[in-house]
Amino acid sequence: MTSASLALRFGLVTALAALALTACGDWNRGEGVAVLDAHVVRVIETGDRNPAPTGARQPFQRLELQLDSGLLRGDLVNVEWGGRRALNAGGFLRAGDRVLVTETREGLVRQYAIEEIVRLPGLLPFTLFLFAALVAVARFKGLAALAGLASSVAVFLLVIVPALQRGGDPLVPTLVGAAAVVTVSVFVVHGLNWKSLAALLGTYAGLVVVATIGAMGVASLRITGLGSEDQIFLAVGTDGRIDMQRLVLAGVIVGSLGALVDMCVGQASATMELAAAHQHIEPRALFRSALNVGEDHIGSLVNTLALAYFGGAMPLIMLLSLGFQPLSVALNSETIIESVLTVLSASVGLVLCVPITTAIAVFFVQRRVA
Repeated sequence: MTSASLALRFGLVTALAALALTACGDWNRGEGVAVLDAHVVRVIETGDRNPAPTGARQPFQRLELQLDSGLLRGDLVNVEWGGRRALNAGGFLRAGDRVLVTETREGLVRQYAIEEIVRLPGLLPFTLFLFAALVAVARFKGLAALAGLASSVAVFLLVIVPALQRGGDPLVPTLVGAAAVVTVSVFVVHGLNWKSLAALLGTYAGLVVVATIGAMGVASLRITGLGSEDQIFLAVGTDGRIDMQRLVLAGVIVGSLGALVDMCVGQASATMELAAAHQHIEPRALFRSALNVGEDHIGSLVNTLALAYFGGAMPLIMLLSLGFQPLSVALNSETIIESVLTVLSASVGLVLCVPITTAIAVFFVQRRVA
């Protein structure tokens, strides 16, 4: 990878990231609510509103905060954190911790409440560790991988999310945005070459398969898109502008993107490497050899995909295991069915994109040789 190519890729990523940050606007202002920056000056008290040995614990803290934004910047205020809000020792605050607070007024009296802890800067050490690991192991390709990740996030924020906010059918903007994410990430990470083009076309085919299977599942499984509190809140908060059923399908498509790109890039790369190592191999033999590699990859990637989804649903799985609901009711809930449908749809797309990508890569090999 030449320095000029690397510079071009990072220039593209920087431009997309700048546009994404601009699109976010004021981070502290939302629809109907605004927050102020503050930090903890000192912990006044730490206690428990339910000290009895039985019953749910209700730990709380009384804190002195200093406002870091707003008209009263620099003022000291006292607030309570926890109590009626779920909290444990992992959420206790210390002096210097940054928080986001809301302000309410009753006449001349102002009251403040902590809405959330500022956690985002805490990800910086982990990001730097990832950066160091990628550079140490993959060098320039590691930097390209980071660039691809950044560009994917930027395109997602600039294309998919704004389109969904406008309401209507979320499926078309999601498909367009997914295609844009895939195109940018593949070419940024792997460059402009036949391997990238084969992987890209194979991924497009896989997306069509996933969208088709997902649409059939949403229709036949009577999924409303209102199976969780978050989904209901979104439907009410947008006054019904968003088609929640199609939003579930959009989630299925986006949830399969990473695995599809991984499979198609790996398959295209394997085909090109086999062709380079065996320059006089027949197209049929090349297809069969590359397909054998893909078959080994399918099993591990489908398993990885399923574990990723079930890992994210661990609290829900634990709740089901406690038996608060009959197992028949729990297993038929929309939340569970949506996750299973996503895994199944993505798995079908993964399986079918292997022969498709392999065939495309073999065709490009023959065209390049000719």
